[in-house]
Amino acid sequence: MNWLDIHGVALRYQLRRGSGLTLVLLHEMGGSVESWRDVIERLPQSLQVLAYDMRCAGQSEKLVGTMSIDAHCADLAKLLDELAITGPIALAGVAVGAAIAIRYAATHRDQISHVIAMAPACGVAPEAKERAGQAIGQIREQGMRQVFLGLLERGWPEALRTDAERFAAFRGRCLGNDPRGFAHFFEMLSGLNLEDDLASLPTRTVLVAGIYDALRPPAEIQRLGGFAPHVETLDVASGHFMQMQSPRWVARLLADFVCANLSAHLSYRAFMAQADNCLGDAGHAA
Repeated sequence: MNWLDIHGVALRYQLRRGSGLTLVLLHEMGGSVESWRDVIERLPQSLQVLAYDMRCAGQSEKLVGTMSIDAHCADLAKLLDELAITGPIALAGVAVGAAIAIRYAATHRDQISHVIAMAPACGVAPEAKERAGQAIGQIREQGMRQVFLGLLERGWPEALRTDAERFAAFRGRCLGNDPRGFAHFFEMLSGLNLEDDLASLPTRTVLVAGIYDALRPPAEIQRLGGFAPHVETLDVASGHFMQMQSPRWVARLLADFVCANLSAHLSYRAFMAQADNCLGDAGHAA
């Protein structure tokens, strides 16, 4: 692991050099580079892979005050520049990481070739904003435990806890987050609306929903897909934190999507049919 000062913030990153296209991995709210560990080790060695802890997350620097999605995009742009990584670049993100991938791709269209947005957090519905505000206040006053464990029950249900060690490690890492930083992410999400950004995404974009995800269920992902007819949506047998719940399948999705010489209009229904043997392994490391 290494650190770089980006816009006055120390960001921790992991870069695996490769001869092919660069794949940038963006973690979920409360996550870190470790969220992608089991996926990275399954990706083809030809891929150049960059993962990093966002500001206020993992082992990157924790800040006071507010944050914006555009600040996160500026961090990513500067990190790529410091590491001398140019296009084409594929972005893959989960939840808030998927939101940052969407905004970055919409505003850096000449640089980004692919977007894989898993359980993308494109905003909070108006009827849920009051509840979100209460949760933010609770995190700031009482810490991580009560709010986060409630989110975990909905995003990583019992049916997917087939690897107890992986689940326990993720739970523990997230409870170790700085509550102020986690609240910053939550507050950013509550004020977000990325619906207009979706139409600007590259042709090779897929929005992925987990059928066991009560935080961002397939109906919401289908709704988001309606803002961009060229973007395909995909339902998979996983949950909210699918890169940890189904690492073998996510690695295969990323590898097939990014590495193969695919038609710009590839149907992921066909990919699903080929990957049935992987989809049944939600939560397994194998």
